[in-house]
Amino acid sequence: MPYVNFKEENYKLDKQIKNRKENNKKIISQIKKDKTLLSGYSLNGEYSFKNTKKQMIGTQGVLKDEDFQVISDEDFICANFFNCKFQNIKFINCTFIGCNFKKCSFGGGGIIFENCTFVKSDSIKTPSLNVKDNLGCYFEDCYIYAQFKGSNISYSLFERCTFENTNFELSDLQAVIIIQSDLFKIVVSDCDFQNFKTQKCYMSDFEFDDKYMTTFDDKTFFDKLVERKKDRDEYEGFYMIYQNIAFQYEQNNLKSNFGEYYFLGKKAEHKTLDFLPKIKSYLYWFSCGYGERPLYSIYFSFFIIFLFTALFLLVGIDIEGDVIQYSNLKMIEGLSFGEFLKHLLRAFSLSTSLFSGVGDELCEPTIQSVILADIEMIFGVIVMGLGIGTLTRKIVR
Repeated sequence: MPYVNFKEENYKLDKQIKNRKENNKKIISQIKKDKTLLSGYSLNGEYSFKNTKKQMIGTQGVLKDEDFQVISDEDFICANFFNCKFQNIKFINCTFIGCNFKKCSFGGGGIIFENCTFVKSDSIKTPSLNVKDNLGCYFEDCYIYAQFKGSNISYSLFERCTFENTNFELSDLQAVIIIQSDLFKIVVSDCDFQNFKTQKCYMSDFEFDDKYMTTFDDKTFFDKLVERKKDRDEYEGFYMIYQNIAFQYEQNNLKSNFGEYYFLGKKAEHKTLDFLPKIKSYLYWFSCGYGERPLYSIYFSFFIIFLFTALFLLVGIDIEGDVIQYSNLKMIEGLSFGEFLKHLLRAFSLSTSLFSGVGDELCEPTIQSVILADIEMIFGVIVMGLGIGTLTRKIVR
């Protein structure tokens, strides 16, 4: 059955990241050589086409949002910011084209991006019909405490960044890639997450608070979460994050993806359980992969059959009138390999017959092993039911 192949997705994502960086570098170089390629933008901004280092932009301190400095209707074109601090600023209707932010901090009381654009989709070359540049912004080693409201962040690349108390509301995050970053207390509301991807990220409190629906597609990919503390609190957080992601896939009718993240969530939850619930979780996991792995039912069935094969040989079985009981040491003295193989095959045949509920004419349990036979038949009914139910569930999806 189809499922998310994390190894393959990460391999493709590595190539996509490399291509995007090369694409951005190429287009920015072309724009810098010939600024006339850009039209409809103000090219004379304070920071456009400049390298800005170790500068404080905004207002010192921690302010309320109503006291933020307002920057509106400005264009930032091919601007590079290194070790800069952005604090207490509200950007309104601003455009960031081909901008690079390295080791920058967006903090203080926070940063608000309202109706801002971080991507240039139209092509700088002609003919441009059906051709898009998709020139996004690049954030590297940045700290981000912000609110993105009604903004287009498409094709932005975040690498080794820390997001904290950051909200994305009614924003376009199509084809955004977040790599090796930390995400703490993130809230997403009614955004476009088509082709959105994460890789090797650590997350804590990542949730969707939709009035309508955040949109996913079959290219939306969340990598497995990076483990650090490996304690109960961390795994409980992972469980909630995986379940939130799974629910969003389900809402977008991507049932196979839903099943994969539901499975990861149940595995994370398993690590938080006490003894008895954990035993139940183990059985649910191994028997059918929490309802998401039909093959697990086959593996589990073979395990039970082989286990009861060994138990029957130890406790005793009747093979054509001869009682075979390997717990009797006198019986196994001088036993040839051929005789052992015959006994093993007969016990395996009996175990398989009891598990499937059809019985065996050549071999039957002894009085001592009747209870084992009853237990195996009960296991057989339950496991086959789980396996058929899991398979049917996957096919219906």
